[in-house]
Amino acid sequence: MKSRTEKALVILLSIVIVIIAYKIIDPKVKNIFDEMYYGEKKVYSWFGRTPFWDIPGIEQWNRNDMKDTSMSEDTIVDERYEKKYKAKKIGEWNIEFEFIYDIKKVYISFYNEISEKKKSISIDYKYYVESKTLIEEVRFYNDPKNLFESKIKDIPKIKEYLKKYDISIKDLKETADELLFEKVIGDWEKYTNSRFSKDNLGTVKIERSPLFDGAD
Repeated sequence: MKSRTEKALVILLSIVIVIIAYKIIDPKVKNIFDEMYYGEKKVYSWFGRTPFWDIPGIEQWNRNDMKDTSMSEDTIVDERYEKKYKAKKIGEWNIEFEFIYDIKKVYISFYNEISEKKKSISIDYKYYVESKTLIEEVRFYNDPKNLFESKIKDIPKIKEYLKKYDISIKDLKETADELLFEKVIGDWEKYTNSRFSKDNLGTVKIERSPLFDGAD
């Protein structure tokens, strides 16, 4: 028969294995965007290390400062790539992330200034953690210096501007795919030991912008 000490060690080892398995395979994480959301949430944990530390090109800031901050004090964490990403077909893009923990939402934003035209375009993704839904939106801005006032979300109007400035909707859709799947998800898959990939995002519903309907 096993001694009490042996039984206690077996129980303790079992508990440790369960804890490690829980951390490695978090049951809350159903897709790659959950990985980003819950991975970044570790900035609030004394023992946590956000995966964004390990992605080359992500701006390095003192995330240790967040360990003394509660989510009730600061519900938003931002990350960004330091340099613009040059897409194959349309321009150079700023890439930013915003994690909003009080409403369980993630923003992934790509922003391009058409400097010679004094116009700009953004491709934005809103991920809702509870519904596992990713919504894509495209916006056009008449004045990069006054984004809020000059924002255009109306699809027919955006199409007019794209035609006026000779920007192909097909090329813009391919650029959106490149930015999200090849750059952001590609980096995440490569550098963070993700359980998911651009070919296997996990359980998530993606709602594309109506702008891209029929653009294939």
